Amino acid sequence: MVLLTFICAFVVILLGAYTRLTNAGLSCPDWPHCYGFLTAPYTQAQLQTAINHYPLSPIDIKKAWTEMTHRYAAGTEGILILILSGSILFAKKAKDGKSIMMSLILIALLSVQVLLGMLTVTALLKPIIVLSHLFIGLSILSLLWWMYLDRHLSPHAITKTTSASLIPWLWLALIIIFVQILLGGWVSTHYAGLACIDFPYCNGEWLPKLAWNNINTDLITIHMLHRLGAMVTGIYLSVLAFALFTYPSFRAIATFILALIALQITLGILNIVWLRPVWLALIHQAVAILLLLTAITILVKAYLGSRDNPYDLRIT
Repeated sequence: MVLLTFICAFVVILLGAYTRLTNAGLSCPDWPHCYGFLTAPYTQAQLQTAINHYPLSPIDIKKAWTEMTHRYAAGTEGILILILSGSILFAKKAKDGKSIMMSLILIALLSVQVLLGMLTVTALLKPIIVLSHLFIGLSILSLLWWMYLDRHLSPHAITKTTSASLIPWLWLALIIIFVQILLGGWVSTHYAGLACIDFPYCNGEWLPKLAWNNINTDLITIHMLHRLGAMVTGIYLSVLAFALFTYPSFRAIATFILALIALQITLGILNIVWLRPVWLALIHQAVAILLLLTAITILVKAYLGSRDNPYDLRIT
């Protein structure tokens, strides 16, 4: 059940990205309906009714279906989260405090996400609301992945060879990746992906003048902040990956991190020089999420394999 919910959450994030990249976010002017219907209007009668009730909102059937597909998937995710949390909270077998806490956090995050989903439409895609929507979506996905790993990684199968001193650096990696994804979301919500159309330059300059006092509106500053964040993320994760090679149980996953970094940098560059085709931008976001999930995987394994870590984060 956890894995199914996690997969659904992953799909919902990518559908949200596709909706944003194809400018379909406001293709349904109301919420949770679409021009007053449970589906995108498509019959002649529905289209005429939609025109009468929303004369200032031109109908694009294809984009409306894109938006509603995202909503249907998000609704399915919400139902799965409620079923999963309910199965933990109301199970007859003994429950520990951590599993209850995780379930309550999931429900709380879901409640906030539903509210933000409504506000993205009613507030006309206000960037801070769209970014908050992405943040909560990533938080739900991360929590579901942690729960899945915690249930399926046996502590007895992991050699106790990891030092607890490594764990803070893994948390820092997780935070850096999270922030970098949000910076990418900030670029996307402001449609700043093509503010610089060459690489490694930005419109012919190595480092254009940045308007830090207009970070909410200056597209070049927003774009360059994401580039600088990518540089910090790439360097930190590369150093961390090489450090992980000293632990035999982490060598394979360290190699995977280096491969993801190389792929992500390549995708980022191609997004610029190829003028951000939708399919490439989607892959770019998917790989970023894979990096996030990989960091969580390493962190959970580090907790389970720590020789001197006094904390037990397992969920039973």
